[in-house]
Amino acid sequence: MNNVISNQSVTKVWLKILIAILLVTLSSFVFGSKILLTMVAFIAASVANATAIGGGFLFMPLFIFVYQLAPPLALKLSIATQAFGMTSGALTWGRKYIDKSAFFIASTASIFGVWLATYVLAVPSGFIKPLFAVISLGVFFALVLEIQLKVTDPQVKANFSLNRVSIFYGLLALAGGLVTGWTAIGVGEVVALYLLFFYRLRLDKAIGTGVAVLAVSSIAGFIFHLDLGGIPLELLMYTVPGVILGGRYGVKAAKFIESNIKQPSSEKLFKKSPLKLIFAVVILIDCVVILLSEFLF
Repeated sequence: MNNVISNQSVTKVWLKILIAILLVTLSSFVFGSKILLTMVAFIAASVANATAIGGGFLFMPLFIFVYQLAPPLALKLSIATQAFGMTSGALTWGRKYIDKSAFFIASTASIFGVWLATYVLAVPSGFIKPLFAVISLGVFFALVLEIQLKVTDPQVKANFSLNRVSIFYGLLALAGGLVTGWTAIGVGEVVALYLLFFYRLRLDKAIGTGVAVLAVSSIAGFIFHLDLGGIPLELLMYTVPGVILGGRYGVKAAKFIESNIKQPSSEKLFKKSPLKLIFAVVILIDCVVILLSEFLF
């Protein structure tokens, strides 16, 4: 009976997703090709909020190669879009899936890192694409590690004390904020992986906390870039609806998969997630394409 209910739930989720994609596709014929941005934003936000990667892994190459935006403008638009999508995901995860102490420490450090990356240590525009490629490669390996990671005796709460592990956690979040400010990806996956590996936090809570940290970091980045100006608002109006919906559905999908871990037939379903493996490959392709375009063309 439980399997029947679960199958029905999966069918309903996929039906809603297919209807949303169909509506966006049909709308493209009415409002123009830019509305397709909404569908891409939906997909990117769904994955971003189910894995804490961040939507920048797809937005940056899309804005640079398809919409021919200069890397600094692509970065501004990616961070602005991500601010809405990750906030939608963090609210959908809810307080139950966010470790308050881990969130407070990492978000404080990360926001400072984003501020540094935006105002003090901003990289030259010519460095943005290669830096994004290098960070993408790091995220790829982090995802592969997370997929293979088996957490024994998972904890429901991270217990912090003033020691090397917690200090390094704050420093890593600061570095993640810097990277996010430079490339729009980084801190969410770093936080989730660190909480899994060093604090043995439950997978859903680690990801939920990583999403929340990336959300506030992206909001901070959005505010900073509003101050600096130059965000392509004519494209942002198309990406925001997609990421808000995608953030919600991505979290629902992650929660559903996590809830099935307790069933013997799907014990390793989430840790060996095909979704994460597929998008690890996508990120690797991003890295290769950007490096080739940078050094061969």
